[in-house]
Amino acid sequence: MPEQTGREPLADAFFQFRMQAPEEIVVPGAPAAHRTVRRRRTARVSAVAALTALALAAGGYSAASLGAPAPAGPAASSAAPSPTVSAGPTLGPQQLQQLGVRALERFGLKAEKLRRGAVYGPVDDAASGFRYSLGTAEQPLPTGRYTLFVFCRGEGRIAVTWQADTGRGTVDAPCNDLAERFPPTQHVEVWLHTPGLIALSVSGDDVARARSGFAVMVNDPLMTVAETALQRTGGSGLGGGVGMVTGETEDVVPDAEAGTYVLELTCAGTGTIKATLKMGSVSSVKTVRCSEQPARVTITITSKRAATLKVLMSRDPKAPQVAVADKLWMK
Repeated sequence: MPEQTGREPLADAFFQFRMQAPEEIVVPGAPAAHRTVRRRRTARVSAVAALTALALAAGGYSAASLGAPAPAGPAASSAAPSPTVSAGPTLGPQQLQQLGVRALERFGLKAEKLRRGAVYGPVDDAASGFRYSLGTAEQPLPTGRYTLFVFCRGEGRIAVTWQADTGRGTVDAPCNDLAERFPPTQHVEVWLHTPGLIALSVSGDDVARARSGFAVMVNDPLMTVAETALQRTGGSGLGGGVGMVTGETEDVVPDAEAGTYVLELTCAGTGTIKATLKMGSVSSVKTVRCSEQPARVTITITSKRAATLKVLMSRDPKAPQVAVADKLWMK
């Protein structure tokens, strides 16, 4: 997958998928003064889970999880008309499917290793009448908050209509030329109140049809599991978030004040991670078990001196990725 860099805004938005926790340190005794938490990630995090893409022979569509028919509802409205442009020639099925693959690559995913919660395909007349599903009746998406991303490669504009148990909406997206390396993506927040599906329909305007390919995904469901399980509490928050972890990570709070600090975290997935909370010569280490129903783990340390505060996570880099949600706060 493409390496994450400062030029890649989607990597920050999705792979770190921050919760609405404060990203600043409130210095005790000086509420108006703030210091930024310095975060260093030493592990390269991949967005690809080890699930094989399902290929649909009819129309050449591919999806990570196409299951029961989408809930019945009115057909999605067509995408907003594009400004008058000189459209290129129409493309054949294989060329359109390849544009869908290129759209998927914008998310750091590969068609041959498509994870749950992602779909892609061509924008053509057949796609306008097709219904996609994120999640299946046998393997529904867990309850919680999701970010749904939409991206299109080619010409024109597309409209993606989504439906969940909390409502429905439409995301309009322009189709970007292949020459643009990191074009912007469109995204929207979607909630599931109970485990279930997010149904999708895709339509293109006159320019996009037969000239474009699309990809739609939600964040890895394990991230939603970890975030939902972390029932956040009070205290002076220094930072926190949720992301996929493999190898080693290090979060740093420079010049932290003397006092008692608490790290709360959950791990969704399989196996274990080692979590360390360290401040100067004081440290505490716990082995955290990861599961589909993770329990909240708390680590507490007290330092009588100001020092650099570190949160360290460690996991075998050869093991499957897990999602870790955490919050660091001062008593």
